Formats: sequence, C-alpha cells, structure tokens
Amino acid sequence: MFSIIVMNKTRYLRGRLTWSETTQNWNVDSYVPRDYCDSYGVCGAYGNCITTQSPICQCLEGFKPKSTGYRDWSEGCVRNKALNYSKLDGFIKFNRLKLPDATNSWVNKSMNLEQFRVKCLENSSCMAYSNLDIRGRGNGCAIWFGDLIDIKQNSNNVQDLFIRMSASELGTKEGPKMKIVVVVTTTAAVVGVLLVGYYIYKSRTNLGNITLFAFTKQSTLDQ
Repeated sequence: MFSIIVMNKTRYLRGRLTWSETTQNWNVDSYVPRDYCDSYGVCGAYGNCITTQSPICQCLEGFKPKSTGYRDWSEGCVRNKALNYSKLDGFIKFNRLKLPDATNSWVNKSMNLEQFRVKCLENSSCMAYSNLDIRGRGNGCAIWFGDLIDIKQNSNNVQDLFIRMSASELGTKEGPKMKIVVVVTTTAAVVGVLLVGYYIYKSRTNLGNITLFAFTKQSTLDQ
C-alpha cells in the first residue's frame, strides 16, 4: 500500500491519498482542515468557533469582541470585567469545547481538579484548567497560562474547561446580600425621616392648640 500527502495551496487543504491496486487510482483517505473551524486560531483569543452559527466566531460567556465596527475575529475577545488576579477570582465551567492550544500549559498526572483550582488561583498567569481524562473522571489535570486560543465547539468532547473569571462575573452570593442590605437600610432611613417629620408636625399642631386654648381662656377672663 502506498500513500502520499498532497498540499492544495489554492484551497489551503492537505490531503492523504492511498493507491488502490484494484482500481488503479488514488483514493482520498482524509484531508484537513475538514471545515473552517479546523484552521488554527481563526476566532482569536477566547473566541469559540462554531460551524453552525453565523457569524461562525462567537465570544465565550463573560467575553466580548475586541474589535469594534468591522469585526476582525483574529483579534479575538476580551473580558467584560477585569480579573482581580487573586483568590477572589473564580471559574466558569465550559463543556463541549475542544481544549485550547496547549503550547503554554502544564500537566500533572497525580493532582485532582480541586488541587488544580487552588494552584491556578495562586498564579496570576493561570487562566484555565481541565481534567486530562477524556471521560471527565480520575486524576490528572492540565492548566493553561496566558490567553486561550484555538477553541472550537466539539459536541463529542466531555472534558470540562474551567476558565478564570472575576468574582463579579460569577454572580456570587455576596452580591444579592449586599443589595438586600442596601434596600433595607434605605427603607429604614426613609421611614425614620417620615416618623421625625410626623413627630415635628404633631408637636407643632399640639403647640398651636395649646396657644389657641390659652388665648381663648385669657379672652374669656378679660370679659
């Protein structure tokens, strides 16, 4: 069996052809990229390439396009809210994604996800972590440093990708509690002002009644 690799510069394709003794022809075994999303980093940093969407590039949750006006997706996406670069940050879980380019990553086969979460928060350059097991179970994790690039939607991938986010982007419980405290405090202040106003009004009314009564009584005595 003979096979060759053929490069098509016009269509930017690379194909693998195998010679068939039976048909005396070259048969196409495979070619890449199979679709637009197979091209490297087409949606830039934090951009998710989805072949069924229009536009084909979409920003991940918590991010927005970097370019405005005419959108150049090669510039990727930027965060809606800046990181704190501390343990105040958290993570959003993304699934059904092809994991990012692993050039700037680090792997440990014995640590679990929780240990990697803690380790990632300790490093301001760490932006994401994931389980190495394609079944999404067991030990062994990878962490990514710097911007995440070359992400695409992959319905066959069951590995979760945990991307670092600002605490304010996570909808933490402290937010609603703070809002409740502010509302209660404001309401109490308004009620307090109304009560003070009512007290002053009643005091002045009573004082007026007393003055009027005294004046009436004095007038009666004078007569």
